[in-house]
Amino acid sequence: MTDKDQPGGGDAQAQSPGAAALSAAARHAHEAMESAKGLAAQAHLDEVGAKAAAAASSLYREGRERLPSNDELSQAAEQLSGAIRKNPLAAVGIAFSAGLLLALLTRG
Repeated sequence: MTDKDQPGGGDAQAQSPGAAALSAAARHAHEAMESAKGLAAQAHLDEVGAKAAAAASSLYREGRERLPSNDELSQAAEQLSGAIRKNPLAAVGIAFSAGLLLALLTRG
C-alpha cells in the first residue's frame, strides 16, 4: 500500500508545518543564491580577490604580532614548573578542584 492508498496519507505530509517551513527555507535559499549570482556577475572579481587577499594578509600579520614569542612561552612554562615544585599539594588540589568543577558543569 502506498501513501496515496491510505486515508489521508498523501496530503498529511504536504500540510505539515515542518514541510511548509522546509519549503519556505528552500525558496529563500534559492532567492539568496540568485541574488548572489547577480552581485557576483556585476562585481569585478579581480578587484574583489585582491581586496580579500590584502585583508587576509593584514589579519594574518596582526595575529602573528599578537602571539607571544617562544621566549615568553618558555619563561611561563618554567615559572609554572617552579610553582608546582614549590607547592605540589596545592597544585594537585587545584587540578582536582578544576576537574571536579568541569565534570559538574559538563554533566548538566
